[in-house]
Amino acid sequence: MTMSEMWPLLRPLSRRLALLGWASSAAGMAAGLAIAIASGTRLSPVMSTLQLVAVVSMAVAVTSFITATSVQPRSPARDDGASPDSLEPGELPDTVQSLLLGSVALLAGAVVFALAGFLLLSGPSEQSVAFCQVFFLGAAASGFTFMLFSRVVPHRGRN
Repeated sequence: MTMSEMWPLLRPLSRRLALLGWASSAAGMAAGLAIAIASGTRLSPVMSTLQLVAVVSMAVAVTSFITATSVQPRSPARDDGASPDSLEPGELPDTVQSLLLGSVALLAGAVVFALAGFLLLSGPSEQSVAFCQVFFLGAAASGFTFMLFSRVVPHRGRN
């Protein structure tokens, strides 16, 4: 089973909230990258506005992903009459499993940029903050997508 086959198993509200989260993540990453690449030592008013857009996008993305995951019920335990091409209980497609690894890697990147910013004598720069936001948004999008799709997979029944 692929992610495209799992997509219809999600509730419509969860799908809409996930789409909002992905769009917000993309907007926040674009704003963060613009700040990280184009800003100098001080933020201009335009860059300050972009920084605000990145922060708001991060808040919207995380909130929509948490809501999408919480409104999606867990799939019930699978019975013996399931089709042979469906997932085994607790089995996730490789693409969904890779989202968890990607999320951990991106979160590690955010931590590295945060630590690097705090180790500077002048404190964190606008660029290190922007890169932290970019990595955090990527980690949130990957991690919450993993959580959302893992709720669709049938869980193991209690023995």
